[in-house]
Amino acid sequence: MTRYSLHPAAEIFPEMDAPALARLTADIAANGQREPILILDGQVLDGRCRLRACEQLGIEPLVRHLGGTVVGDPYVLAVSLNLHRRHLTESQRAMVATKLATLANGSNQHAQICAPSQEHAAELLKVSRRSVQHARSVINHGTPELVAAVDQGEVAVSAAADLARLPADTQREVLTRTPDEIRAIAREVKERITAAGVCGPSAVRIFDRVAQEQDLSGSEQCSVVEAIKADAPALPTPAEARRIASQGKPGLAVLATDGRYHTAPVDPQEAARLERWMRLREGLESLATVPFPPTEALTSIPAYQQRNVTEWLSRALPFLNELHQLWSQHHA
Repeated sequence: MTRYSLHPAAEIFPEMDAPALARLTADIAANGQREPILILDGQVLDGRCRLRACEQLGIEPLVRHLGGTVVGDPYVLAVSLNLHRRHLTESQRAMVATKLATLANGSNQHAQICAPSQEHAAELLKVSRRSVQHARSVINHGTPELVAAVDQGEVAVSAAADLARLPADTQREVLTRTPDEIRAIAREVKERITAAGVCGPSAVRIFDRVAQEQDLSGSEQCSVVEAIKADAPALPTPAEARRIASQGKPGLAVLATDGRYHTAPVDPQEAARLERWMRLREGLESLATVPFPPTEALTSIPAYQQRNVTEWLSRALPFLNELHQLWSQHHA
C-alpha cells in the first residue's frame, strides 16, 4: 500500500472514536470507498479516517491529488469539508478554532499560510469568541486527558476551562466519570425535579441532594448542568416570549434568549419595574433559603471558583447593605 503522511490541516479536527471508525471500516468493506481521500503535496488533507479504514482492510485507498493553486488556503478547505460532513458540538468546534488561530505563520511550508485571528477562526467555525477563549485555556493549561475529552465532545469547553485551573492530578481524578455516567445523573436530576413539580430554589436543592449522593466534584456538577442544558428545550426569542406572556395570565413574565424576562406589551416603565422585581425576588429568595450556615458554605466553595466568589461578594454586599438600609427607612 502507498503510505501517506498527514497534512497539518487534517490534524486540527478530532479523530473518530473507535466505534465510529469501526462502522466506517465495516461500510467500506461492504460497499467500497465511495469518497476519495484528498492529497495535497503528497500529504492527506482530508480523509485520514478513510485512510485508516483502508489500512485496516489492507486495500489501496482511492485518492485524488489536488493542485495548490486550486486549493488556496488548505486550512479553510479542511474546515469547509469537515463542518459539512461531521456533527461536531460547539465545544469541539471551539477547540478546532483555537488550533486554527494558534497556527504558526508558515506552518504550511509550500503555501506560507498565516494563522487567522481569534475572531476570524470563531467566524469560520461558527462559535463565539468566548468559546474560543475557553478552548485556549484548555489547550494551554489542561492535561492531555482533558484536551482529549473536549475534543471528543465528552466535556463542555466552558466546564473544561474551569477545570484547567486545577492541578493536573485533580483534573485526571475528575475525568474518571464517563460521559454516560454524567448524562445518567443529569436525567436523574430532571426526573426528580419533574416528579416533585418544583422550580427555582426548590429545584436547586434537589440538584444539590443528587450531587451530594453521587459525591460530585465542582467540575462534575458543571458537566451535569451542561448535560441538562443540552437536553432542555430552547428558550423563546424575545418576541416569542412577549407573545407567550400576552396569552397567559396578567403579570406573566417569560424568560427569553436575551436573558431577560418579557411581559405582554404594557407600559415600558411598568414592564421594566416588573423585570427588576423578578430578578430581585429570584436573588433574595435564593439567599434567604440557603439551608446551611456560612461556615459550611465556605468549606463547599471549590478552589477554581474562589475568584468568582470574591467578585460576586464585592458586588453583592454593597447592594444588599444599601437595599437593607433603604428598606429599613421606608418600613421603620
